[in-house]
Amino acid sequence: MAIDLSTPEGRSNYLQDSLSDLINGVDSTYGTLIFDELIKRIDKTIKDFNSEMESIFDELKVNEKKRQSLLRKLKSNKTLDEQQEAEKEKKEWEQKLLALYSKDSKEDKPTEKEEENK
Repeated sequence: MAIDLSTPEGRSNYLQDSLSDLINGVDSTYGTLIFDELIKRIDKTIKDFNSEMESIFDELKVNEKKRQSLLRKLKSNKTLDEQQEAEKEKKEWEQKLLALYSKDSKEDKPTEKEEENK
């Protein structure tokens, strides 16, 4: 016989079968009362556990979405910072190159006096 723990009835039947072996040693007058109370408490404990687990997993999902959102923001900010830094470096190099070329062009160009002397 297969045990079906996916339904409340299946769980209840499984608990009753398993616990009836343990209850056999108790006096017959208190046996059924204790057994029924035990089943009620176990069912309540299982329901409480399941609801707590559902709320915890829901909270985990929300926290994971927040974390992913923050991670995307951090990545996009990092790429913006990297782009700005690269642009700044590019401007610095351009200025250095322009300064070098302007020095070279001044040295290469003969001045008017040099041209007149030729």
